[in-house]
Amino acid sequence: MNNKAKRTNILKSIIVFFLLAFSYSYSQERPNYYVQFRIISVASVDEAQAIDKKMEGKKGIVTTHADHVTSTYFCTMNADAEYVFDDFEAWFLKLGYEIVCFNKGQQGDGKMLSPHDLKNCENNNN
Repeated sequence: MNNKAKRTNILKSIIVFFLLAFSYSYSQERPNYYVQFRIISVASVDEAQAIDKKMEGKKGIVTTHADHVTSTYFCTMNADAEYVFDDFEAWFLKLGYEIVCFNKGQQGDGKMLSPHDLKNCENNNN
């Protein structure tokens, strides 16, 4: 391999390195979020599935899970979704449910609650 080809390969490697570093730092600046809360009250699998079907249509909601056993809700949102308690409260009121014990955080922050903690939480909103 001649010197020109070696320099070209080195230059390509450097460019790829910087592109990967940039994309990693950009993704770190735009974290995904989770939301979890207790729903008063989800009585059946059919109700939980209806909630999930309605919520998965919201822009920015990546995953959604309503659980009829614990009457809890969990979803993940992409970085562009800036939903807060008031948004979820309004959506769930339209569906005929009250929500309590609202918890939102950045994925990986270690502050996620177990569904059993949500099920037993006091009726307040954080």
